[in-house]
Amino acid sequence: MDGAFGCGPEGLTLGGRAVAAEAAVHGTPLYLYDTAEVRRRARLLKQALAATGLEHRVHFAMKSNRFGPVLDALRAERDVGIDACSPREVALALRHGFAPAEISVTASMLADRDLDAFAAARVHLNLDSRSALRRWAARVPRGTPVGLRVDPGVAVGYGDDPRVAYGRSKFGLLPETVEQVAAEAQALGLVVDTLHVHGGWGLPASALPAMQRTFAMLAALAERLPPVETLNVGGGLGARRRASDEPLGLPAWSDALRTAFGRWGGRIACEPGTLLVDWAGVLLVQVNTVENKDGVTWLGVDAGHNVNVYAAHYGIPVEIVHVARPLAAADTICSVAGNINESNDVFARGIALPRVAEGDLLAFLPAGAYGSSMSSDHCLRGFAAEVAW
Repeated sequence: MDGAFGCGPEGLTLGGRAVAAEAAVHGTPLYLYDTAEVRRRARLLKQALAATGLEHRVHFAMKSNRFGPVLDALRAERDVGIDACSPREVALALRHGFAPAEISVTASMLADRDLDAFAAARVHLNLDSRSALRRWAARVPRGTPVGLRVDPGVAVGYGDDPRVAYGRSKFGLLPETVEQVAAEAQALGLVVDTLHVHGGWGLPASALPAMQRTFAMLAALAERLPPVETLNVGGGLGARRRASDEPLGLPAWSDALRTAFGRWGGRIACEPGTLLVDWAGVLLVQVNTVENKDGVTWLGVDAGHNVNVYAAHYGIPVEIVHVARPLAAADTICSVAGNINESNDVFARGIALPRVAEGDLLAFLPAGAYGSSMSSDHCLRGFAAEVAW
């Protein structure tokens, strides 16, 4: 276990609090978040950015977790802004006290109604198509700053899965077109002040050379485009899902930023999501079924892929822990399935757990990022409750 998790007399704890006690009050499925851990991770990130010697800015990726107390905790940091990707995310950020100047919008395939809402909110956009630039210029005053999102040209992410790799996909302008598109933006009356790139989610340590090449490409573009003041390197850090994972660490990432951008000397921005909130959260579920079928012990729980999509949608593993006995010897091989009437609603297959009985609580962790924020009411199963402290 990582983050703020531990073990006490009542079993698994988060931030020193027994999670079973919270389930007794709020029921299951239940997401729990420790906001002190969120803020601690934000400060570690800011320290890594400060080590580059460059001016820097952090924009929290709201799509990873939009629970109000989590946003309020990050707002309390005072120097953390928001990365938004829809008008409703912008509106939510404003309601939680973030000023328009603290909100960076990176979104794709935008409708006119989206652009109208962004213009009314007076937020900064990073755009990745000539179509969006043309329509944006028609809605804002001449001289409005804008960012260009650049395709990183590399496909890296957790497990090299294309579903979490952002290069060579629908996102971003090809690097060789950026200067021409910047000239077109200038002709439209816009000022390109930002270049943006996002490599992928769950960047492993092995992705470092690819990211170094991406950063070097971005720095070269910035030097040829003098109006550019900010290089936004996106997010993608911090996704340890299994003990064997080796995520790209903050020291190596910081060194890569300093090496690539030190001579350029402008401002660095980033958009962390998973790094800040994933290991600050847990999903609690209750076992309702223990059944042996064809030699396989199946554990059925009271949540499905509508509550957490990691396994079904992305094939990304989640660690499953017995809440009452998190450190007990694992002596049972089982598969864990959800309550959605779909064949892919399986959280894990062939994993080892302590012996489990119907009524026991299981914890899925980490679960602070892209859990509740990606949930749905599929099969009218409803949403999980959320609690933060």
